[in-house]
Amino acid sequence: DNVRKQLIQFELLLTTATFVVAIFGVVVGIFGMNFSISLFDEPEACKWVLLITGACGIFIFCTFLWFFRHRRLMPL
Repeated sequence: DNVRKQLIQFELLLTTATFVVAIFGVVVGIFGMNFSISLFDEPEACKWVLLITGACGIFIFCTFLWFFRHRRLMPL
């Protein structure tokens, strides 16, 4: 029973990490599209968008971890 609980907690952690990585996939997919946006003309835009997306992803991941700990779903 304890092993099953640990597997469920690990799956919850992996699902959260997959959600955060999927956000990066959406952002990179938008930059890979073949249409024109003024943001694409800026040489530093991709770097800043990825940095902001990374910071938001880390914040979202930490928020999920806090929520899981608060609801006692995961002993961290």
